[in-house]
Amino acid sequence: MQSKKYAEKRKFGFVEAQKEDMPPEHVRKIIRDHGDMTNRKFRHDKRVYLGALKYMPHAVLKLLENMPMPWEQIKDVKVLYHITGAITFVNEIPWVIEPVYVAQWGSMWIIMRREKRDRRHFKRMRFPPFDDEEPPLDYADNILDVEPLEAVQLELDPEEDGEIAEWFYDRNPLSDTKFVNGSTYRRWNLSLPILSNLYRLANTLLTDLVDENYFYLFDLKSFFTAKALNVALPGGPKFEPLVKDKNLEDEDWNEFNDINKIIIRLNTGSHSLTYTIVHLSWYHIPNVLFIKTEDPDLPAFYFDPLINPISHRHSVKIVEPSIDEEDSFELPEHVCPLLSETPLYTDNTANGIALLWAPRPFNMRSGSTRRALDVPLVKSWYREHCPAGMPVKVRVSYQKLLKYYVLNALHHRRPKAQKKRYLFRSFKSTKFFQTTSLDWVEVGLQVCRQGYNMLNLLIHRKNLNYLHLDYNFNLKPVKTLTTKERKKSRFGNAFHLCREILRLTKLIVDSHVQYRLGNVDAFQSLNYFT
Repeated sequence: MQSKKYAEKRKFGFVEAQKEDMPPEHVRKIIRDHGDMTNRKFRHDKRVYLGALKYMPHAVLKLLENMPMPWEQIKDVKVLYHITGAITFVNEIPWVIEPVYVAQWGSMWIIMRREKRDRRHFKRMRFPPFDDEEPPLDYADNILDVEPLEAVQLELDPEEDGEIAEWFYDRNPLSDTKFVNGSTYRRWNLSLPILSNLYRLANTLLTDLVDENYFYLFDLKSFFTAKALNVALPGGPKFEPLVKDKNLEDEDWNEFNDINKIIIRLNTGSHSLTYTIVHLSWYHIPNVLFIKTEDPDLPAFYFDPLINPISHRHSVKIVEPSIDEEDSFELPEHVCPLLSETPLYTDNTANGIALLWAPRPFNMRSGSTRRALDVPLVKSWYREHCPAGMPVKVRVSYQKLLKYYVLNALHHRRPKAQKKRYLFRSFKSTKFFQTTSLDWVEVGLQVCRQGYNMLNLLIHRKNLNYLHLDYNFNLKPVKTLTTKERKKSRFGNAFHLCREILRLTKLIVDSHVQYRLGNVDAFQSLNYFT
């Protein structure tokens, strides 16, 4: 007991070893050396490359999640890479302030419309950007020293947009200010002038509807009911019937369902009942008398001519009783009406009323930052009725988007509480992974090269020398295959899904490479992505 009492006390907490970032040249040399995996000196690394194929979809997801926006020239990201160069992960989450992000895309819409209107011949990009047999470019040799062209940025007015002009297109807007909680960049709280400025820029992407009665028989509950009853609302999605052959019991007897020929093998007491789920939606919401003003010079409290005044023709006049002159009463001179010195409205009143009726996220003063991928930009578009006079293909597109919106809402289940597991933290704690900071385009080229090596090794592992995978991830036979060779060369759905994902990734990365090389300008690149 005494030895325990007076012995040296040790703490048993786990201390994570802090890894220093490696220079970018380290991973560049590894990737360049592993360009051709058929070399004999890499025979031990082949197993690692094939094992890393399991994590390739996650690497692609993190890469596309952190893609540079049209208003960014160059984007440096934190990277976690395997020491053999088998796989590279972007180790960042792109947190954005929702109103700022929507306003940034709204400004992209404005400037793109202007450019397409004013430019006489708008030349689109050629696809695929690089030839099928052209390997991914080496970043250090071709892109590192090239100055990129100007990014797409709307020229902001220093007077009208003075509240946001300085930081609007920054990498992390409003970081190190009182409007964000700190370096974690997880909470925001914006002032009224900033929000009104952002709302004005984002107006092109937002809905003008403020009256919920517009969505009568065009909301989620109505769509759920229509799906259950197998009917289609005008302009709404159509679904397969939930219960097929529901009128089977009303048919006449024939030789196939004759009661004398039916052999019942189950317990007759068990009945299978079909329930059609009906959701009751709200019938009517009180009318909204808010009318959005287009003219910013109008006063805050303005009687719009659209609101018809109630006529006073049939009002009954009440005769006021006469008051004796002797009983007259006058207020003292120093008495003033309540709030007489308070102005009826200020410069922010009209903006505040507009924000009160604005759609999310502009009706909030504060909130949490979200992943850029999770911010809906055009979701409100297809939740409205398709405008009249549109071609059939547009109406079909509206219905398809609505259909998947309803199905996603119908199949949504509340997420279960699970223990958080951090994949990148566990990778980083091993001796096989290192960290650094790289340009996003360089990471994209590395991921494309790694994916190509993985799929190529998988093809050669099956000894399929008559199949050729080109650098744009198209799988082609090099000769006319026999039946036996065709059977042997069949891959599963997972292989082809991974190949198609990498093919899309290669197209996206190559378009960024073309922009960085100066072959296309930022507007042509933006036109491709939108």
